[in-house]
Amino acid sequence: VIFILIFFIFSHKNSSAIMVSTSKRFLFGCIALIGDIAIISHSAKADQVYFVDGGEHETSQEYPEHNIFILNGTTLSLVNGISIVAPSDGKDGEEAVRVEDAFFHAKNGLISGGLGVGGSGVTVTTNRNSEFQAKATFEDGVTVHGGDAIRQTTTRGGDAVQVLHAGSEAVFKGGVFTPGAGCTVQVCGQPTSTGNSVQVLNGKATVMGGKFNGNFFCDQCDIEIHGCVELKNGKITGNLLDGSRIDVVYDGSENDVIIVYDDSVCPEKQEETSSATKNRTFQSTTLRLCIFSLIFYLSYSKF
Repeated sequence: VIFILIFFIFSHKNSSAIMVSTSKRFLFGCIALIGDIAIISHSAKADQVYFVDGGEHETSQEYPEHNIFILNGTTLSLVNGISIVAPSDGKDGEEAVRVEDAFFHAKNGLISGGLGVGGSGVTVTTNRNSEFQAKATFEDGVTVHGGDAIRQTTTRGGDAVQVLHAGSEAVFKGGVFTPGAGCTVQVCGQPTSTGNSVQVLNGKATVMGGKFNGNFFCDQCDIEIHGCVELKNGKITGNLLDGSRIDVVYDGSENDVIIVYDDSVCPEKQEETSSATKNRTFQSTTLRLCIFSLIFYLSYSKF
């Protein structure tokens, strides 16, 4: 049934946009009636919404209890303060947004991974032979949460953002990123770990701004950090390009971290700049007063 559904989607090349929402009830109906396959476009009642036509789209409605899939070179922008919240009854590790060989621009809004199942907020991944790069960009107005692990089937809290496979990249220009909490002793028999703000496995993350309320995890990846920052004793600390303070634990090889140092956002540099500005303002004001006094004196002396 799934293969037939996929064939049906890609055989309609003349459609201007294919945004497919498929609920579990609909899938069960397909199993019962294989010959009667239908596609529900952009339904808010379904669990899954697909953006697959290779075009550019913007969010225009809320997505409660949904998983968003962006595929096949398609671009989706999160705008209008829209919320995307993954279902709480999905499979272990279910993400709210999956960007696969496609592009996601999170300008503003809320994203929350599988609440109760420890799902990721956003997963960025690519197929090995894909012609498209997978890329997600996060701006100042977005908030991303990993799902909390509150079930026995979940091993740990969900990551806010995870990047998988070479050719995939997440760019952080701003935003707030909070991992999901681990499971408790009462529920799981033993406590499990909290997720990561950013987890990168063989992919790349470029960090220029944002607030990160959890760890960075890297395995054979590239993490590029811009600002007045340093990596020392397993911690990344300093000021990012947007002025945000970063202070996170880093779990990974230090060789995988590239720091693009910019002293313009260092506290000392900012203080020097502020002092220089004050001095220039004082000097300019003093010069104006002197010129005014001289003009007044010359004008008065004529009389």
